[in-house]
Amino acid sequence: MADPIYFKVGSGNSAIDYSNRVLAGSYNVQTKPKYKTWEDANGLEHRTVIRAAVVSGSFDMWFKTITEYNNFVTQVTSSRLTDLTVPCTIRSNTTDTEVTSYFYIDFSPVRNRTGKWTDIMERFTVSVKEK
Repeated sequence: MADPIYFKVGSGNSAIDYSNRVLAGSYNVQTKPKYKTWEDANGLEHRTVIRAAVVSGSFDMWFKTITEYNNFVTQVTSSRLTDLTVPCTIRSNTTDTEVTSYFYIDFSPVRNRTGKWTDIMERFTVSVKEK
């Protein structure tokens, strides 16, 4: 059985699997249609499908050390293309399939310090949206 949480950054041999850094219970990645909504004169909502399937969502990640976090940031940055997308493979909860595509990735970690004055990154949320 495949692991339901799957997040791999990069493509080909340079891709790195970060699935083990995604926190259980936070993996909210879905495949949904992209559509345009409009309302007619009777106040009824209508939807016109622009694209049948787009993968997007969010999940929380955590790294044990600043070095592990920095390696993740380096992988995302070095994989990022000129249109700001990153090639990734992500599992969709809706379809239970792995989707390899180009994603916009956003995250804003918070730095903290342990009682021993060691810097760490707190648990942070990563948002992904397929191009």
